[in-house]
Amino acid sequence: MQDTRDANSICLNCFGTVDPRTRICTRCGKRTDDPSPVGALPARTLLSGRYLIGAPLGRGGFGITYKAYDMQTCACVAVKEFFPKGYTKRAAHSCVVEIGTAENAKVFNYWLTAFIQEAKVLTSIKHLDGIVNVYDFFLTNNTAYIVMEYLNGMSLHRFINGRGGRLHINETLNIMRPVIETLLRLHQHGVIHKDISPENIQIVDNKLIKLIDFGAASIYTQNVQKPFFVLKKGYSPIELYSQGGTQGPWTDIYELGATIYTCLVGNPPPEATERRTNDLIVPPSALGVKIQPVREKSLMKALSVYPKDRYSNIAAFQQMFYGEFMPNTTMHTKHPG
Repeated sequence: MQDTRDANSICLNCFGTVDPRTRICTRCGKRTDDPSPVGALPARTLLSGRYLIGAPLGRGGFGITYKAYDMQTCACVAVKEFFPKGYTKRAAHSCVVEIGTAENAKVFNYWLTAFIQEAKVLTSIKHLDGIVNVYDFFLTNNTAYIVMEYLNGMSLHRFINGRGGRLHINETLNIMRPVIETLLRLHQHGVIHKDISPENIQIVDNKLIKLIDFGAASIYTQNVQKPFFVLKKGYSPIELYSQGGTQGPWTDIYELGATIYTCLVGNPPPEATERRTNDLIVPPSALGVKIQPVREKSLMKALSVYPKDRYSNIAAFQQMFYGEFMPNTTMHTKHPG
């Protein structure tokens, strides 16, 4: 059912109705007419004639994500705008993205192609549980936008900090199980995530586990690679540090292992490039973590520096780490080299 209210009367916090005299929301009691951060879309911008833009939820190297309200479905959504830092600026009193130099335009268009690829990847797998749902994608304001479901919860990173910096092995197993199952399905569809970390695992309403941020994802079975790499110290495997590195399920397995290691130890393993020359990674048990030897052995195998030494597919890692086999998950994935 479409919302027929005037956009100026809608609260940008809870999307209730604002009192026209006091400008305070009658539902949540907040005033939401604060100015937008520098560079962000002006608050109350109506994108594509339906998405009412609220405050930014986060800003990364390649874009800004906003909390927004879909006037057609009366639902809260998240809108991701392609806005690469250092290459763009917002035109004065406008929503239009300005690029500037010809060199910036070349880089912008290169990355815009990757952003569009992200939308295609997410659209192709939107039926899968465990990943953020995509509702819409469009081009306007000289840039592109992806409309996704709004996830109300907290990141695994924040959850770990709230637990004192470490999680018990059983709690880690419970949280990571749906992540592993999601990755298994992604890989069966030929998609690798390539940016798995506690920041990109969302605990929704204290029960659902969702994998987010597919900005680095690619369709490895079609050799479709992104024109950039997302490198995250401690989480990125060695093959992401080189344009010639062969990527596949083993890439996600390393990042998955690094995330599990962080849950148990409180910090990620040493950077992969450092480990290549002098591997100083310490097994969790040596740091006081209570973990069964077979589980620790499988975790350390997942964290092998070189892809050929890791598991070649998620199902094999799942079987050893959890001590169980997931039915109907046979995959014939070869290691690189």
